[in-house]
Amino acid sequence: MRTRRWSENPAPACGGIEVHGHHRLATAHHLTLDLTRVVAYDAGLAVHLALTATADPARRARHQTRPLTDPRDLSARWSYLDVWLGILDHLVVADPYRARPDVHASAAGRSTYRTEPQYWIPTDSDVLARAITLTVEWAEIGLAPALATIALDRPVNPRRTPSRF
Repeated sequence: MRTRRWSENPAPACGGIEVHGHHRLATAHHLTLDLTRVVAYDAGLAVHLALTATADPARRARHQTRPLTDPRDLSARWSYLDVWLGILDHLVVADPYRARPDVHASAAGRSTYRTEPQYWIPTDSDVLARAITLTVEWAEIGLAPALATIALDRPVNPRRTPSRF
């Protein structure tokens, strides 16, 4: 059976209204995952996350997200932050838009791995969305599964433009 997915579509280039701000979703040793904001548009919601890893989790994240082009690399497996997003009783795997990592070296010789993926949830219902559900995990770098239900600052009706809220 095929898994339903929210595809890696970008949000509209302009417009929208922020319906939720910063929220810490998960922490682990040398790892943090934050919801930075949720923006409502006519056709859906844009969900912005930020994952920061240091020390060993940063090293593992860099390894897991490297290009798989070396035929001699026997550990040629790739992984990324697993995200399931739910709205109106539908919990679906989400593919990130803009999942490029930003890797920095620190003065102490340790590195930091940061990625700020964005997710698009199309909304095609006349029912008001009052919350979204997020489930996140990246076991390969030490981020255990975490679940959060985020109440939106205002209900979202996809049939109304954000300027009319």
